Amino acid sequence: MELLARLVQQPSVSAQDMGFDKAPWLVKDALDLVGLNAEIVPVPNNGHPSVFGSKSGASEHTLLFYTHYDVQPAEPLELWDSEPFEPSRRDGRIYGRGTSDDKGNIVARLAAIRAFNEVRGSLPCNLKFFVEGEEEIGSRNLRGLIETRGQEFKADACIWEGGGRNLSGDPFIYLGLKGVLTIGMSVKLLHGDAHSSYAPILPSASWRLLQALNVIKDPSDDRCLISGFYDDIRPATDAENAAVASLPDESLEWQETFGVESFIGGVGGEDLRRKLLFEPSANINGFESGYNGAGMKTVLPAEAKAKMDFRLVPDMRPEDIFKKLRAHLDRQGFDDIELEYLAGVNPARTPIDSPWVRLVAETAEEIYGRKPVIAPTMAGTGPMYEFADILGMPIATSGVDHPSHKIHAPNENITEEDFLYGAKHAALIMQRFGERGLEE
Repeated sequence: MELLARLVQQPSVSAQDMGFDKAPWLVKDALDLVGLNAEIVPVPNNGHPSVFGSKSGASEHTLLFYTHYDVQPAEPLELWDSEPFEPSRRDGRIYGRGTSDDKGNIVARLAAIRAFNEVRGSLPCNLKFFVEGEEEIGSRNLRGLIETRGQEFKADACIWEGGGRNLSGDPFIYLGLKGVLTIGMSVKLLHGDAHSSYAPILPSASWRLLQALNVIKDPSDDRCLISGFYDDIRPATDAENAAVASLPDESLEWQETFGVESFIGGVGGEDLRRKLLFEPSANINGFESGYNGAGMKTVLPAEAKAKMDFRLVPDMRPEDIFKKLRAHLDRQGFDDIELEYLAGVNPARTPIDSPWVRLVAETAEEIYGRKPVIAPTMAGTGPMYEFADILGMPIATSGVDHPSHKIHAPNENITEEDFLYGAKHAALIMQRFGERGLEE
């Protein structure tokens, strides 16, 4: 817990480029401390470096732990009950940015490694430890790093960041992540803003962009109207469908959390979970045009901008969807709308019947004393594709997370109980993997 406090005290906010003159070296020291051969790994485009460590063990099987040391911005600061980068203990929890996501996962795994070193003098399997510095900003330089040095990070299997317990106290394991395409949209129709009295004769950039946005989704059923948008989706397997059917129904908690009485289309139950996990989406992140300050200003905007994200499922690709969006807008008469490709991440998913998934699930049940809940994928996005598909590793999660930890929000925290569960599960995974590898 002292090591976790030291990591949390050092800011590493990738979105704000804060703390990276010191944070990578602190992470390297932490890996060195448990006997890993650690190095700072530069990434393309002078991005925030990764940290990589490795150590040989008592078996031929090699395990990779993926984590990240960058964190989300702490703002809004006024909603924190204590300083975000000064860890605080109260009510059985440790508060601070990164205590759970993802420095808690880093340190729990290091605790497992340290235990093997101190009790047995060696690790039960070969180990690689990859700690990324740009996960919270879309891992924008990871693909280039994997293309140049990826084989050094390859292992027989991988434990991803995240995982832990759900609201019911059951261990929670997920096997995949959605991809994402993020874009900018803009249009400029006048040299500058005009008095709104000219609205009868001058075009409005705001209306023009709104009209373009309206041809992307059908408001009646929420389906994307881009031609070919759904063409490459890989159908869920029978095992994946069965897993989603067995997931707990958390719709009431979601309604309370988000303050809604119902979900789009009135969907619920298993259909709601399938829609969330297995379907792509098109979302407007923001819209900017004209005057948005206090009071009123009668202006006709010359320019309008919007940002969107498209969540993608296997086997969709962000570059392909971007091209299809461009073609769709052109066909609809919106060739004047400028598009900017901001970022793209491919989706990834490990088969639920993988021997690796069985090993992680069996060890979770031993540690937590409860049968784990297995989700074929999460609704969010991360750089799993680079490790699962490019490097060819089966991936499952094991971690320290819990919904009460307020990840990404003010007052992020972790309990010692969740930390210990995560460390013990990591240790048993290493032990069992060293004994049997990926045998059927």
